[in-house]
Amino acid sequence: MPVTGWVISSIVAGVLGSISVAIVAPMNRKVVRDKWGKIDFTKTDFYFYWTRWDTIILVAAIYTFLNITGLLIFLLRGDNINSPLIQFFIHQTFVFSLITFIWLITKLIYVFKGIKARWPDEFK
Repeated sequence: MPVTGWVISSIVAGVLGSISVAIVAPMNRKVVRDKWGKIDFTKTDFYFYWTRWDTIILVAAIYTFLNITGLLIFLLRGDNINSPLIQFFIHQTFVFSLITFIWLITKLIYVFKGIKARWPDEFK
């Protein structure tokens, strides 16, 4: 059973993941922190508007959809798990759907924490 699809997919996932982290990481400078190093949501507006983080989430979601579509096309064509293309699409679909889900949930948690910190009297 050839493993070329998994290897190539792992390399692609590593490169795309590194690029995403390199794009998102510098945004930490815009986050205001208190003296204990925790995010001060009352002073940080960063989570309340569209950022590069949101763009990366959207691009990752589109990429995941394209991988699912590619997987479907090759499965309908009659390929099986021994095909390097099927291996590639399965791996990419799994990795990027997981990354997209985790990034989206993390972003939503930060937004909700910010809302709760700014308007605490609304949540009693």
